[in-house]
Amino acid sequence: MGAAEDLNLSGKDWLTVDEAAFYCCVSVSQFYARAKEYNLEPREFMGKKLYEKAALYQAIYSAQKWQKSQSTGGATSPTSTGARAVREAGSPSVASAHERLRKFDQRRKPS
Repeated sequence: MGAAEDLNLSGKDWLTVDEAAFYCCVSVSQFYARAKEYNLEPREFMGKKLYEKAALYQAIYSAQKWQKSQSTGGATSPTSTGARAVREAGSPSVASAHERLRKFDQRRKPS
């Protein structure tokens, strides 16, 4: 099977290895390496390895939920705006642009 655009899984109950890997959003090599961990056993039919689509869905559904990485601590830094952004801007050109915008806003008349 070629590019991912060529794969059409709609209406299929049984998938080839390429289609099964695509359905699981992993590469074929990753699928081969880890399929046994999820008890995904292929059937041989007319010389093809076929995986049941429902079994793939069940393996994904019963997999462990994604955990936030401990390295990031789960915290994100908030985005700064306004004067604080000008103070924290590393580039003088950014600070200059913010200064020009502030002067423009002061000249505008409220409508």
